[in-house]
Amino acid sequence: MKSLVPLLLVLTLAGAGCASRPVTGASAANVATPAPKVAPVLKTLAGTRWQLIELNASPVEPAVAGWPVQTIAFDADGARANGHAGVNRFGARFDAEGGTLRFGPLAMTRRAGPSAQMEIERRYTVLLSSVTGWRQEGANLILVTPSSFRAAVLAPLAKAD
Repeated sequence: MKSLVPLLLVLTLAGAGCASRPVTGASAANVATPAPKVAPVLKTLAGTRWQLIELNASPVEPAVAGWPVQTIAFDADGARANGHAGVNRFGARFDAEGGTLRFGPLAMTRRAGPSAQMEIERRYTVLLSSVTGWRQEGANLILVTPSSFRAAVLAPLAKAD
């Protein structure tokens, strides 16, 4: 019995060493690597810069002269969105699957502008923070929140930069 203990210990350690070695050579070529997951939603959203045209059932006023319109664009890798809130630029991580859409915290520049532009910017960024879903109506992108099935309407503006 005493002579079996060292033998079992040696076999156990040898087996553990084999289990921890990486697969190399021809064996490694046979190991399937999963393709990166790209959500189908990105085929619809990515590649286009979207312009805010309606917010909480009201048309968005034209931008004050010299200031940009409110936009958003989604990266094709499915990780980040960026845009213009009216005065400041923003960026955020997003998560989209099927009809769901959620944005992480917005990172924004911090400059001041005309009060009308600042107000629409405030309303737009608050809305983005509460988005839970999206859908498409014709060419337009509709953002959904828990309180509104049509919280924002965005029209395709141009191909994203």
